[in-house]
Amino acid sequence: MFQNTPQNVTDLHDFVALLEERDELRRIALEVDSHLEIAAITDRVCKGAAGRRALLFERVRGHRLPVLTNLFGSLRRAAWAVGLDEADQLRLLLADELARFSHGSATERLCRLLAEPAWQPQLVATGPCREVVEAAPDLRQLPALHCWPGDGGRFLTQPLVFSRDPETGRGNCGMYRIQLFGRDQATLRWRPGSGGVRHQAAWAKRGEAMPVTIVLGGDPAAIYAACAPLPEGADELALAGWLRRRPLAMVPCLTSDLAVPASAEFVIEGLVEPGASRIEGPFGNHRGCYDSAAPAALLRVTALTHRQNPLFPATITGPPPMESGYLAKLSERLLLALLQADFPQIVAINMPMETIFHGVTLLAVRREQEGDIAELARALWGRKPFSRAKLLLFVDEQTDVQDAQGCFWRAINRLDAERNLLRDGHRLAIDATRLPGRPLALDPAVKTLLERRWSEYGLDA
Repeated sequence: MFQNTPQNVTDLHDFVALLEERDELRRIALEVDSHLEIAAITDRVCKGAAGRRALLFERVRGHRLPVLTNLFGSLRRAAWAVGLDEADQLRLLLADELARFSHGSATERLCRLLAEPAWQPQLVATGPCREVVEAAPDLRQLPALHCWPGDGGRFLTQPLVFSRDPETGRGNCGMYRIQLFGRDQATLRWRPGSGGVRHQAAWAKRGEAMPVTIVLGGDPAAIYAACAPLPEGADELALAGWLRRRPLAMVPCLTSDLAVPASAEFVIEGLVEPGASRIEGPFGNHRGCYDSAAPAALLRVTALTHRQNPLFPATITGPPPMESGYLAKLSERLLLALLQADFPQIVAINMPMETIFHGVTLLAVRREQEGDIAELARALWGRKPFSRAKLLLFVDEQTDVQDAQGCFWRAINRLDAERNLLRDGHRLAIDATRLPGRPLALDPAVKTLLERRWSEYGLDA
């Protein structure tokens, strides 16, 4: 019996202990370089070496801090990170919670769930993240990774970025890319349409500097929540509290009125002055190429605090499979619960890792009448994250959508382009729920015979 359980995890130290107890983590005692080497090792492990285990680099050249990578690099570990034993529990638990609310869309019900007092973050006076307060903040002490040869420099790749709206006071926690420059400057690469973009615009309109705080580490459930595809109005920290079944403890920042997770490894506080920017990038991305260098919001650091013996978490972005893909597969389970609340005809979904989460979605559906697949496709294109989907592939409810290769093989080779394709600008939907032709299948008696006699054929010797 394991001593550590997923639900008892409160920070990265707990999570490392759990992974080590379950033989899901490897320690590397050999000195390694944060410039390209750690990323290259991690990439090879993500692709299958060392059982795709999490990695703890104990000696990093030129730094005193150990580096953690690939923490969430399997679907099982991603589930453990949010207190679950396996990923589909997220769908089942959320479906039960949504059913408590008698009316409203799935989005409205999720927002009501996450607004419940039991899951709201709780402010405490201090926490482990305040054990050391640096008198002179210096970002150069952080073993931030230079991941790909063409990258523009060192990046924080798994940060939780906190900001707030100056008018409403509503906060936002997102995971955005951060490049470090010297002792006390960093750039924030906001995603278009994100909360960070809106907040920066609102502060600039007032002509005031925007407080921003960057957190590294903390409760793994909060790390997941920061990148979860939540609808507008749903609070990321409340999601972490709901997943953990207890409120997230938060401490006030030293130089602003923001608050951050008490169990964080590092807290970097700063200000973004109106119009302040600096060229960021290039940066190797999950599409297998580089994002071009471009202006990004410039942060001036005002404070740096950390634990007494902190761990430095990092992730690698690049061609899948990568760690981020497993967190995305966890989000797939969350999305399925929301979809099934609004569209009960959806039986299962698969968002293949190779298509970077929102590029392609395979959906097994119960088809009831002519035209209902087209209607469903248009409804999905009207909501995130499917609004950016290049392809929706619909199959019947008996088809296993987890067999993406089989789904594409059947659909592409047997579809009637005039009847089965629906196009909407740059987006395409394929209705493969009623493909022509009788499907091939082994004779049941012969299949049973092979299973019984397979060892006799000597083919596996």
